[in-house]
This record gives sequence, C-alpha cells and structure tokens, in this order.
Amino acid sequence: MSKSRICSALAALVIFASSISAEETLTIAFSGEVETLDPPFSQFQRSNEVNYNILDQFFRYGWNDTGKGYSIADTGNIEGSAFESWEWSSDKSSLTLTLRKGAKFNKTGNAVTSADVLYWFERAYGTKAGTHWNATTAKIDNLDSVKVIDDNVVQLNFSAPSPWFFYLFRDQSQALIEAAVASDNTSSDDPWATKWLARNSPGSGEYFISDWQPGIQMTLKANPDYWDGKAFFDKVVLKVIPSSANRALLLQNGEVDIAKDLSPDELNLIRNSPGVKIVSVPTRNQMIFGFNTTKAPFDNVLVRRALTRAVPYQKIVDGVFGGKALSSAGPIPVQGLYHDPNLWNLGTDISAAKSLLEEAGYKDGFSFDLSIGEGNPVTEQIAVILKDAFGSIGVDMNIDVQAASVFSEGLGKFEHHAWMRDLLWYVDDAGYTGELFFKTKAVINWMEYSNTELDKVIAELTSTMDPNKKAALAAAYQRILIEDAPTIAVVDMPFEIAVREDIEGYVQLPDNLLWYWPLKRNK
Repeated sequence: MSKSRICSALAALVIFASSISAEETLTIAFSGEVETLDPPFSQFQRSNEVNYNILDQFFRYGWNDTGKGYSIADTGNIEGSAFESWEWSSDKSSLTLTLRKGAKFNKTGNAVTSADVLYWFERAYGTKAGTHWNATTAKIDNLDSVKVIDDNVVQLNFSAPSPWFFYLFRDQSQALIEAAVASDNTSSDDPWATKWLARNSPGSGEYFISDWQPGIQMTLKANPDYWDGKAFFDKVVLKVIPSSANRALLLQNGEVDIAKDLSPDELNLIRNSPGVKIVSVPTRNQMIFGFNTTKAPFDNVLVRRALTRAVPYQKIVDGVFGGKALSSAGPIPVQGLYHDPNLWNLGTDISAAKSLLEEAGYKDGFSFDLSIGEGNPVTEQIAVILKDAFGSIGVDMNIDVQAASVFSEGLGKFEHHAWMRDLLWYVDDAGYTGELFFKTKAVINWMEYSNTELDKVIAELTSTMDPNKKAALAAAYQRILIEDAPTIAVVDMPFEIAVREDIEGYVQLPDNLLWYWPLKRNK
C-alpha cells in the first residue's frame, strides 16, 4: 500500500473514531420491562414514558424554568406538536387543525397526513380502549365528528363544550401512528393490529426504537428530522435493572445517567453522593389503595371505612418520604383545586376502625390479598406499613407482588381482591379524574364501583366552566367518595428522581413521565 493510501486510511479511521466518541448516549436504569407500545392499551408508566418519547402528540404543554435546576410544565400554555395551528369556529362547536408541514414517520420517511389522523380516530372507536375514552370525553362522539378537509387539514366537531380537549389531546396516547403500516399488520382476528403494535411503533416522535431485547434493554435513536430540532442525545438506552439497590449503585458509579423508581430511603442514601443529584418536585399525585367493591368483604362499605381509618397516614409521610410528602385527606389531593380539608372524617383512628369492623360483622377480622406490581419500592414499602397497621385491627393482608404485565391484566379483568398503585392527576380537575376513574364503567374504574349520584355530579363537573358551580360540585364529589370509600388515598406523593449531576434540562410533566428530548449533558 502506498504511503498516501496509508495516510488516507488513517485519516478515515480518525474521523470514524471521532464520530463514535462524539455520539451522546443517555443511559437510564428502569425497574422493569416496557409493558406495551400500543397507545390505547398503555395505562402504565414505563409504557407511557416510552410512547411519550417515540410518538409526536397532537399538542404539548409549554414549560417554565423554576430556577431550581428544573422546569415545570405550564398547563395553561398549550403548544402545537403534530398540529402546528388550529382555529375554532365562532360558536366553539368545531375546531379546524393543520398538521405540521414536513413531518415524517421515522421508519418509512413517509409524510404524516390527515389519513393518519382519521385512522387514529377509527382505531380509537374500533378498539374502545383508552383513546376511545379520551375522544368521547372530549365530546367527539363518533367517527362522523371527524372530517378530512385535505391532506394536511382536519376538522373536529363537538357535541358539547369541551373544556378538556387540549389537556386530553396532549396525552402520550394522543399521537399519530402510520396508518398504512399498521393496516399491513392486521389479521381477521386482530383487525386493529393490537398484537403487532404492542411490540412495534410506526411513529413520528423525537426518538424511535432501534433495538429491543425484552427483559434486558431497549435502545432508542434520535429522529434527525424532528420538527423542533434533533435531541441532544443521539441514543437513549433503557436498561432493565430489577433491583433498586443496583440501580442506585450503577448511578453512583456513573454507569447510568438516571436511576428510575428508587425508594425514598435509597434516594436519601445517595443524596450527597459525589456526581449525583436528586431532582425533587412537589406534586398532586396520590398512592391509591383500591377495593374490589363487588367482592366480600369489600362489598361492605363499613369494612372499607374500617381499613381507611386504620391507615397510619402521617407515619407513611414521615417514615417513607422523610416528611416530603403530604398526608392525604380524601379523594382530591391536598394541593388540588377545590380540595376541602373540612370534609375529611376518616383519618387514623384504630379504635374507630375496630368498631366499624365489629359493626360490619367482622369482629374477628379476615384475610385478603393485596396485589401490587413489581419494581416499585415505594409501593412495596407502603404495603409493608399497611400490613402491620391492618394487623392491629385483626385483618391479615397478604402482599402479592406480581409481574407488571400480570398485575395490569388483573386490573383490567377486575381479578384483584384489592390493589395499590399511583393515581396521577394529569389535569387538576376532580371531574376529569372522576370521569376517568370513579364514574360507573369508567375506563380505569378497577374498583367496579358505581354510585348514580356521583355519576350525575361528575357529569355536571365535566360540562360547567363556572368556578362557583365547580367548587360546590367538587364538595359533593368529595363527600360521596369519602362516605363510600371505594379507594383509600394513602399519601400525596412528591416526585424525586436521581440523576448524574451533569444532566440538565429536566421538565416535570403532570404525569411524572421523563421527557428525553429537552435533556442535555453539561460538559
């Protein structure tokens, strides 16, 4: 080989090595596997987080820098994402939306068009899953309410005023997938390609999945043509590390950039570790203990009230969260709009709990299983405290830790006797949470709870914009749910996440999802 060729080859190697070293990778330690990629069926944090980052939602929130090392989503500031502009009709009964010019799907490079918008709605009404709830709750009652104007413009027609439309359609599931690709993966017994879309995602978001080794890791690559600019990190690696202690250790050693789902105890242990920082943000999100109200003994309201009175609320705040959480006082978070502390009458009282059990016919107590999903140390820690507290009134609670997929399937099929998980207040409005969670036949009414009086209150909450009326209705909402006790709001949780100190750009979203696109490494 000639000297010039050798020099050229060496130069090429230097350029190649330089390009590799220049690639920025964000490594995140996850507690468990991503359950599904299919948006209508994603009701769980890991799935929702990945979908938020690989799909381009219809809208997004703006955000404000707090000056405390993080930003917070501004829920009063709606920005366009998949849609770049929109216009209301004069009577607010219809909305004309224009897709963002030049947007393309990641895998095929095909343009995002109105046909994909129509398919999103077709699939929402066809699957009758989560996106169906979002569409109908937004008062877009059926497919006839969606009109394609041209390749880039659609019109939505509303059956009634829709105060939550923008809040609902910035949700991680309200994002377009490529209709033609999804349609190619249907079958006679799976007309909406649910099996294929559970493991594949033809989206147009900030990232796309380049590799997925189930149970080990998922690798995302940045979309170089994303409309708001390419992300700082070229690659995001989501490592499945079931042990929270190992996730914390990997973060301390600098082997991962972010450790998810650490317990408050572990966060406190590493809070002052070199190279580590804890982002801590107050939230309205609650840990919820749910009863299957159709199964004995929880079909007896006195039993549900008894367990509610046995919960050591302040002990959980202090012992689990080091005083950073808030003691729950009913179905609306303490920091939530229209929360009324004067309505709460089921605080900790062991004597009252025993009396309620005796009145219910369970003087000698009973046994039951509490189902929880694996990989969340906070949930497990609270469950242990509750087991001890319920034991003090003669109730034996077995903690059944299940794989995330098993737990989620059991919720959907109402198989759990009792369960516990977080309830995220995406929208600071009791009507929204009621419509989603407490209304008869609501999409995630895992309690099988029904109260026709509450249904009427929720319906009024969803249709009025008058703050005085909403306050009165929210009070009725709290009174009914405190009396019926289909769930226990155990604690109003802070959100804390452990990251390497060189990671910047964190934006706190109402649903606690980690948004990868704004994150950067401070060099």
